Amino acid sequence: MALRQLISGAATALVVAAGLVTIAAAPASAAVTRAQIVSVAQTELNNASRNYGAGPQGQWGVCNYYTGYFRTWKPATAACPTTDGVRWRESDWCADFAKYVWKNAGVTYANIAEGSGGVLTGVASSFKDYGTTYGTWHTRSSGYTPQPGDAVVFDWEGDGVINHVGIVSSANASTVFTIEGNSGTPSMTRARSYTRSSASIVGYSAPVGVGSTPTQPPAPGKYWVDTFAAAAGYSTPGGTRTGTLNAGTNYVYCKVWGPIVQVSGAYNHWWLRTDLDSGSPWQNQYVSAYYLSRWGNDEAKDNSGVVIPDC
Repeated sequence: MALRQLISGAATALVVAAGLVTIAAAPASAAVTRAQIVSVAQTELNNASRNYGAGPQGQWGVCNYYTGYFRTWKPATAACPTTDGVRWRESDWCADFAKYVWKNAGVTYANIAEGSGGVLTGVASSFKDYGTTYGTWHTRSSGYTPQPGDAVVFDWEGDGVINHVGIVSSANASTVFTIEGNSGTPSMTRARSYTRSSASIVGYSAPVGVGSTPTQPPAPGKYWVDTFAAAAGYSTPGGTRTGTLNAGTNYVYCKVWGPIVQVSGAYNHWWLRTDLDSGSPWQNQYVSAYYLSRWGNDEAKDNSGVVIPDC
């Protein structure tokens, strides 16, 4: 996310271009882990009683369990069976599958029905809406590293219309692995993989309140934090731009008070000393605490709620 330095008289402020991000407070502690989300998706992938679409392609899609679970007003033809007390319904169902996974894993806001103000619906683009509404949306071009349990949305035709969504099961430097409903022919739940640079990937929405767990324990003097977007790195707070800290889970060393970074009503004066993911120099540089996912204005805490010490 680009920062613009504005100078007005003797005051210097850093502000983020308005309208690019929606800030929402996330719960201070996660009720569910990313591993649990992937586990639910994997269970559904292996559930032969409902991991497929039934009957011929109808006007709205094929009969499937997941649409029937959420949207009982959708049509049910003679080809639609009943499984575990749920009458299957006819629809395209990738979004219903992804919502089912998030809801049954306990993801925040995924249990709110679309008729009761819930953001998530049976439309794939609602997963992007979830991310932009709650401040967890990351475009592919941002350099964000997808995390297990994220929702990944696709635009197959490259026309700006989102038409598919899946659940990230894992990712490495070059490839993202997914579990998706309504995938392929015949329509089934399938495990897929894509290059992370694929133009078909629009971006990722992270589930609210679910943090990434570091694969290695933090060393003494490091504090683990989640950042919701790629953050510009500087040699000093608000000084010379030197590189970028990618979105995701990162460590920081300490904090200092400096120029404000602000968008609309969200702001932060604290700057965090860290090692950047790219740039030169990359060690012991500074990023704004504005990018912390879990905390509010002028707060600088790690993912456990510990106040990051002064440098």
